[in-house]
Amino acid sequence: MAEFLETAPAVELTPEEVEGLSARLREKVKARNWLRGQQKELRQWVLIGAGSRRDAAVMRATATMAGRIVGQRRTALTERNIEALVDLYLQGEERADVDRELEQDNARLRAEYLREVPTFTAGDIHKFMHGLPLSNPSEPASRWRRERRVFAVRKGRTQLYPRFQFSDGQPLPVIKEVLKRLPGDMTPWQVAFWFRSGNGWLDGRSPEEAIGDREGVLNAADRLSDPAVG
Repeated sequence: MAEFLETAPAVELTPEEVEGLSARLREKVKARNWLRGQQKELRQWVLIGAGSRRDAAVMRATATMAGRIVGQRRTALTERNIEALVDLYLQGEERADVDRELEQDNARLRAEYLREVPTFTAGDIHKFMHGLPLSNPSEPASRWRRERRVFAVRKGRTQLYPRFQFSDGQPLPVIKEVLKRLPGDMTPWQVAFWFRSGNGWLDGRSPEEAIGDREGVLNAADRLSDPAVG
């Protein structure tokens, strides 16, 4: 372990040193930052050196795994509270006794998203395609979601499908391609916020706004998975 630490020094960068990094490197790192489903400003930077490409690969894999574990633990601990807060914020109520900033921020963002982004229920899609109610109104939307042709966000027990994914009642083919290229451990809400957030690879437009630019949106999705290596 001592030998490994000697070959992998970690240096915390000052804000001035961060500003000195190339704009392209900072943009690559920012593109990977989908915590809370948006590209927020990074405040703490740590530079870690490696003695070889093999060491660098091991450290990247370790950091990625650690981040996923933390994210999974956080999701498991907060998801129920966030769901409850979404309902309260949609009703215009406040929870003064809740002091968990992360849960509040996530709930507020989700409530705003549901107010601002038009969505379909599975029943809406079924009715649009078939006109008459059948025995299983959740189809074909549920099948499309399982096949990752579209994504849905959950409100309570209801899956809501953002409308920008559809044209004439059918999923846009580019949505399936994007979902295939985004990191597989992104939650549906993280996917929704990624589509909604301004993106440096799209000249500040959100992937939702630029959905007609197939190559541009696919490139932005690929960049989210690029390792941030300077």
